[in-house]
Amino acid sequence: MAQEVAAAKALGIEVPQFAHHLSSGHIQFINDHFRFQKELLGIDKGTLYFPQTNEVVFGFPKIRRILAMRNLGMHFKKPFYVEEKLDGYNVRLCKVNNEVLAFTRGGIKDKYTAQRILQHMTGDFFDKHPQYVLCGEVIGLQNPYQEKGYPEERDFGFYVFDVREKNTNKPVSAEKRYALMKRFKINQVRSFGLYKATDWQALLKLTRKLGDQGREGIVMKSHDIGMQLKYTSNQSTSKDLEYAFTFPFDYGQAFFFRRLIRQGFQASELNLTKKQLDHEAARIGKAILFPMVHTINELKKGNEVTEDFEIEVPDEQFGREFIEHLKKMGLVLSVRGLKKGRASCKFRISRHYQATNDKTKAYLQGSLSSD
Repeated sequence: MAQEVAAAKALGIEVPQFAHHLSSGHIQFINDHFRFQKELLGIDKGTLYFPQTNEVVFGFPKIRRILAMRNLGMHFKKPFYVEEKLDGYNVRLCKVNNEVLAFTRGGIKDKYTAQRILQHMTGDFFDKHPQYVLCGEVIGLQNPYQEKGYPEERDFGFYVFDVREKNTNKPVSAEKRYALMKRFKINQVRSFGLYKATDWQALLKLTRKLGDQGREGIVMKSHDIGMQLKYTSNQSTSKDLEYAFTFPFDYGQAFFFRRLIRQGFQASELNLTKKQLDHEAARIGKAILFPMVHTINELKKGNEVTEDFEIEVPDEQFGREFIEHLKKMGLVLSVRGLKKGRASCKFRISRHYQATNDKTKAYLQGSLSSD
């Protein structure tokens, strides 16, 4: 009970409220810390409390999306920074009890990501700044969450986009973060500099250019990080659709609908010609139809549709423990190959999407849809 009282106090909530959500499973106690399974009482999903050190690592707040860039002036009254939005997975890195840990957006401790990041981090950032949490994006092909290689990081890379204080979740200013990351030689997302709300057409062109380069989009941030908005390219959204429609029964309808709405707003705002709009429509149609037909055809042949990825770990035991950890999270995985090197091991892994494989097979064998 003492831990619950301390947790509630640190989080600024009533003890009975904390106890209620703990008993209902919305808050879980895992080994040495409490984790918020969902957003509760104004506290973000993925928030963590460590009783041993009486520290809170808050979940990363959602960045809202703007659909009509011409309305930027409603949200930014002063010049703001524009940074690149990378297409990877969100990770928080921090030091707790003298150990540097990585946590996914949902608050899952991720030993694999932590060791990969620490392989490349030099210097003593957390010794000098133990009060900070580094919020960043992991990109590259060697991970089980989001496979997207970039020219600068084909396999694995970590790029900081925010720095926040433990216990308060107060962000450091954009200017201070730029200086801190530069001083400690830590990679950070690309900054395109300062813009004004009246520059919205230039930002549309920038986003379009990034999309043509196979990149995702931009995030706009006030100096104090009090306001953040994201905007992604139609090209990137089409790639999302193409990926998701490879496994259509494993993604909810909301996933598809939100992305189609984005496509419509951006196509309108770009004021496309009839020819350009025809091109956009064809791209969206191909992104939806081609992967679905591929999946159906593969299952017709008796093949299973899987997502294959690779992880690189210090040794075989570490890799097998991490795979078991992923299975406990609900992923259905099988090891396809193992390559041992002098200083590391590479696992080739297949992720099985049960709903897509099972439902598609059933329909091919004559089952009826109840829509």
